[in-house]
Amino acid sequence: MTVRPAVPADAPAIASVHVRTWQSAYRGLVPDSELDSLSAEARTSMWERAIPRGGVWVGLLDDTVAGFTCVGPSSEPDATSQLYAIYVLPSAQGTGLARELARTALAGHEDVVLWVFDENPRARRFYERLGFRADGHEKFETVDGKELKEIRYRLTGPVT
Repeated sequence: MTVRPAVPADAPAIASVHVRTWQSAYRGLVPDSELDSLSAEARTSMWERAIPRGGVWVGLLDDTVAGFTCVGPSSEPDATSQLYAIYVLPSAQGTGLARELARTALAGHEDVVLWVFDENPRARRFYERLGFRADGHEKFETVDGKELKEIRYRLTGPVT
């Protein structure tokens, strides 16, 4: 297992992981029409723009990108950093890769927030094991006509 900063050549692999994990993790929560419309090709250009700004890390198993994370300045006025994404392929879950991605990407960051779907207990347990706690903030996002509740988690201190 290796975690390293992403490079532009990683964009297609990150996009593929992004789409595949969304389609797996959010099936039954996010409307199928939204999940079925996701395209790695469309996400590749997004990641090609994001990677040079920094804060994007990839996790490799057997020299293949099996996960990624993205951390940067917070869009929230009351926090300094934000975990924008952390996704690991289903085949890599349980290997410790997600924890290592989080630990590496969040090193040196304190007062980190993230948003997670309220109805995503697996992700919520993962964040809680890292030391994040729900801080009482909520928002709603409408995805293809379905309203989804998100709750904010906060980490004040190092990843546990």
